[in-house]
Amino acid sequence: MKKKIKQILILNGGTGTRVKSISKGRPKCLIKICNKTFLYLQLGEIKRQGIKDIVISCGYKSQMIIDEIKKKYIKDLNLNIKISTEKKKLGTGGAILNAYKYLDDCFFVTYGDSWLNVNYKEVGKKFINSKKSSIMTLINVSSVKNHRPNILLKNDKIVSYKKNNNDKSFKYIDYGLIAFKKNIFLNFKKNFVLKKFDLKKIIKGLIKKNELVGHVVKKKFYTIGTPEDIFQFKKIIKKVK
Repeated sequence: MKKKIKQILILNGGTGTRVKSISKGRPKCLIKICNKTFLYLQLGEIKRQGIKDIVISCGYKSQMIIDEIKKKYIKDLNLNIKISTEKKKLGTGGAILNAYKYLDDCFFVTYGDSWLNVNYKEVGKKFINSKKSSIMTLINVSSVKNHRPNILLKNDKIVSYKKNNNDKSFKYIDYGLIAFKKNIFLNFKKNFVLKKFDLKKIIKGLIKKNELVGHVVKKKFYTIGTPEDIFQFKKIIKKVK
């Protein structure tokens, strides 16, 4: 296995229904934040983390994202960007399989509306040393608002993953950065018909096989999933700048 992860897949398939009054028919990642698209800001942060190989999975109005990447200020980031386009909605799991041919043996996955306060190198190193098939970043739900816990962690081991549950023993949520070995998708790929399915199917399988390690992050993440989220993110990005 490589000594470090050099690639990230950004999932940008959603329609951004909750922010349509702001996005005005454009993909969420093209919302302007301090006169720059969120995509540009996210790519800049990923580059700062030492990753220059990017795969962007596009769904909703993908041509707008493709056109954005061709602009000079994006090109000036000097990143190696590949585009994987969905012809129909595939979900988070289907999007990864659709991008399969572009992926390295090990790669990160994140979301196109997420701003993460995490050290990628640290996560990657823990992943490599674990010899597991995947690592998921986590945060205690007490650190973030308006999120239900979906992860049960015992002795630093992820033992259950359930979305939208009210079980009080679940204290964590997924933070928004996951790393995978590409080979875990082989069985899915062999029988792959382009259809929608959620990444949780793969995650639950990894938990069952004890192939998923957790990494707890202390600093909160930000998203641009709602108008309030965008307002809050604008405040923190001004401080970063």
